[in-house]
Amino acid sequence: MRPSPLSAATLLAVALSRAPLAAAADPPALPPAAREAGIDERPGSAIDTSLPFTDMDGRSAPLAEHFDGVRPVLLVLAYYRCPTLCGLVLRGLVSGMAKLDYRLGEQYRALTVSFDPRDTPEAAARKRRATLSSLGALGKAGAPDAWPFLTGEPPELRALAGDLGFRAVYDAQTDQYAHPAAVFVLTPDGRISRYLYGIEFSALDLRLALLEASRGQVGTTLDRVLMTCYRYDPASRRYGPYVAGFLRLGAAGILTWVVALLAFFGWRGWRHRKEEGAR
Repeated sequence: MRPSPLSAATLLAVALSRAPLAAAADPPALPPAAREAGIDERPGSAIDTSLPFTDMDGRSAPLAEHFDGVRPVLLVLAYYRCPTLCGLVLRGLVSGMAKLDYRLGEQYRALTVSFDPRDTPEAAARKRRATLSSLGALGKAGAPDAWPFLTGEPPELRALAGDLGFRAVYDAQTDQYAHPAAVFVLTPDGRISRYLYGIEFSALDLRLALLEASRGQVGTTLDRVLMTCYRYDPASRRYGPYVAGFLRLGAAGILTWVVALLAFFGWRGWRHRKEEGAR
């Protein structure tokens, strides 16, 4: 019995999971559809929030309903019958969210949109139940309405994918889509703030990306200090220590210490003069 050929999505997932080894060995040969899939980054661009989509309950509403102008949004483009990659991205996101200090529905929202026009609200509801169940099992269920799963019609799906720079390619031979693995971090008003790539998303990357997308409105004072010391590195596609930030923080600490020391000695001198005058 002949083994079934690997799908384009499966091959793409394998390639992504082995990305660190690419310099040491030739990457696996990908089907043409997988080679055409990708992302054209458009940071700072706004998505069209007037586009209508149907949620898991069968209710149609514009995307604007999912942006409240206060909380940033983690957006995933996935299709609900994807055999490999979409599930890996969602599981990786859930794992990172579970380790995040922020709570879904309070400091941020999440949104999943299927880019396959054949997906139905019923399929969206099933995928949402499974995803939220995984998040709840890890102790971070969050608000039940804070992560909708949507479906849409071809014109709206093409428009949203175009706004995000997301390129998925349908492979008729396997009846599957080749597509990139990424999470889009959007500002509270629907602008693209950051692209996080891969199938694993660290709590630090999510935390800093949400803080950046909210322009410091999400999180604590410590988070804002942390943002000063870390920067997004386009080469590694991760947040990393920012030397200049640490130096500025250290300089600020030294300056504060010097000012406090001068104030202390000034106060001692004033007290000494006061005591001498009293005598």
